[in-house]
Amino acid sequence: MQNHIKFSTKASYYTLNELTDKTERIWLVFHGYGQLAEYFIKKFEGLDPEKNFIIAPQGLSKYYLDGVYGRVGASWMTKEDRLTEIENQYVYIDAVLEQFDLSGKELVYFGFSQGTATMGRYAAYAKNPFSKMIIWAGTFPPDTDPKDWAYLSGKEGIHYYTSKEDVYFKDEMIPKQNEVVKSALGREPELHWYDGGHRVMPELLSEI
Repeated sequence: MQNHIKFSTKASYYTLNELTDKTERIWLVFHGYGQLAEYFIKKFEGLDPEKNFIIAPQGLSKYYLDGVYGRVGASWMTKEDRLTEIENQYVYIDAVLEQFDLSGKELVYFGFSQGTATMGRYAAYAKNPFSKMIIWAGTFPPDTDPKDWAYLSGKEGIHYYTSKEDVYFKDEMIPKQNEVVKSALGREPELHWYDGGHRVMPELLSEI
């Protein structure tokens, strides 16, 4: 019989730049499967450091990418004990954000690949007002309740970035993504095409 227990633990997260009175945007960025936040956050180094502060949580499950040694990657969740892992994500990300004063700043959600689902679920759960949500080469979670998005003003920018060079891309993904996002948020995302495959293109981030 499966049982659960709550206990205190410690986990890492990463930040880029300094949060000051001059900061205009706080980015909450979610890495993809097999990545580490330490390296993923470097994608955002090209943003104006005075105006942008980046927070990168990290998937709580780490593993060796090549067998039993060598490079390490992280995952947000698997199908095993799925709901518990999602709950743990919420507690962890809440704890990360409690370290910072978000008031008076523009919040930007950014999710890449597997991190897109984590981003979407957390945004629905946390209900922190945001100005933009970026779905990058990932799939918006189909299991959020439209009622959880009632806090939106309708002025938020919802953007979907995808590439036909992405090894995971299929034409049918576009209408399906539009349907899922519209069902949850009440409108379809603005579609952006880029060349570059399944990866974040740092040179495009300043346009967001």
